[in-house]
Amino acid sequence: MRYEYSAQLREDLNAQVLAALHARGIVNVAVVAEEVRRRNLAENIALEDIEHLVIQVAQFYGAPMEFDGLTAVMGKGGSSLDTGVALPGNGSLEDEAGQLDPRQMHVQ
Repeated sequence: MRYEYSAQLREDLNAQVLAALHARGIVNVAVVAEEVRRRNLAENIALEDIEHLVIQVAQFYGAPMEFDGLTAVMGKGGSSLDTGVALPGNGSLEDEAGQLDPRQMHVQ
């Protein structure tokens, strides 16, 4: 991991974390890190290192964080139809309840 980052990267990182916090009230670490990485490709920094920096900045501001990498992979407005994989939790609760098999439900 590098310890010296450009002022541009640090400013961009700070601005993106604050923008996510003000827009949604929560910082999605994977999404913000990918945005910062794409905006600073010339610096050639690993995504994992940028995610670590996003976490540090979000902690500094006391921001709630979300660690949902699937959102970053699928992109904005992406759906499970793009990948050919149906993900659970995309429908309504009634739809999902109708798909449950009562024989597979166990009470503990």
